Amino acid sequence: MRDYTLLCPQMSPIHFALFDVTFAWRGHNVVVLSEVDRGAIEDGLRYVNNDACYPAIVVCGQLIQALKSGKYDLNRTGVLISQTCGGCRSTNYRALLELALRRSGFGSVKVLPFNVNVAKSGGRTLAGQFDVDIAFVRKLLITVLYGDLLLLLSNRCRPYEVISGSTDGLLSSWVSKLREIILHDKKHSISKCMFEIVSDFELLELNETVLRPKVGVVGEILVKYHPDANRDLVKTIEQEGGEAVVPGILDFTLYCLSSDLHKKPYADVSFFAGLKSKLAIWIIEKYRNKIRYAMRNSKRFEPPKNFYTLIEKARKVISTCNQTGEGWLLTAEMVELIEDGCPNIVCVQPFGCLPNHITGKGVFKELRSRYPIANITTIDYDAGTTEVNQLNRIKLMMSVAKKNLTTKK
Repeated sequence: MRDYTLLCPQMSPIHFALFDVTFAWRGHNVVVLSEVDRGAIEDGLRYVNNDACYPAIVVCGQLIQALKSGKYDLNRTGVLISQTCGGCRSTNYRALLELALRRSGFGSVKVLPFNVNVAKSGGRTLAGQFDVDIAFVRKLLITVLYGDLLLLLSNRCRPYEVISGSTDGLLSSWVSKLREIILHDKKHSISKCMFEIVSDFELLELNETVLRPKVGVVGEILVKYHPDANRDLVKTIEQEGGEAVVPGILDFTLYCLSSDLHKKPYADVSFFAGLKSKLAIWIIEKYRNKIRYAMRNSKRFEPPKNFYTLIEKARKVISTCNQTGEGWLLTAEMVELIEDGCPNIVCVQPFGCLPNHITGKGVFKELRSRYPIANITTIDYDAGTTEVNQLNRIKLMMSVAKKNLTTKK
């Protein structure tokens, strides 16, 4: 489908600013739809069953709005959509989207599902039309690594910058550089790029004498990263006097890939399935070591933890057989944040996301019992949820966070 325009809904602005050139390197013309306005939400509500979760409404509405714009040749346009292939409604996004496209008059538009378990289907997506090889998977992995690194560094620096806008300026500059590197430079050194990125952010002038409580952001993956879906939560936290700490996307990918490891003692999982999971995790962690290496001498930034460390943190509280939605990873991220000096946590969940209401809210009582300092609040996001209610919950959590920080000092 290299002669097609493939429309892709955005999830994380930093990561997806690099994804289109990754696909362009493979010969595909992917257009990332960056923003979700009220019109897209209305289209989602109009053409998707109203019992679907908020992310499904956002994603389907965004794609339908783009098709209605008249910018694309419908005979040469497809839509690229991710699937988790697990016990989550996102597994059904393809069916929901195809039905919504028929209802909106775009039934002829091809839908290409894309998932992290693509290797299990013989190197192709379920659509059977999108080839995936090792070189492309490697390029995607590198793109996610760059995105995670830039997300970590920019969120750490922005609240303390002396020159307003300097962090986002440097972030934008590096996104532009990386787009060129990913597309054209076949022999670029990943380690060198990461070292230069960290060095540049180390040189930003910051005023770290200002006391700001750290606030972790966890929850359903789309609402967690998409500023239009969570009403720019990171910016709100910073405006309220906090520093947002958002775990990277790579851990979610590893979480999906590791499912066979956790099911093996209880289900009929082959030896080779478990071996493939271990091998995939080992390879990805070898690549992520490049981030850790780039940060080895940093006094400003903390490198990401090893994935197996997250697994052990989750097992303190729940079974890692909790694999629906964000499952045990949601608990692991909260435990890691608390133990790393970030006891203030906002858990974002779509109103219709039943799995994450269980794996999120369901562990709050136990976490508060184990960690009395934990200051956790949950915020539901939905097409009809009022912004005032969400903001009030954030303000209440921030007031407790600031009080605890002052008391600790």
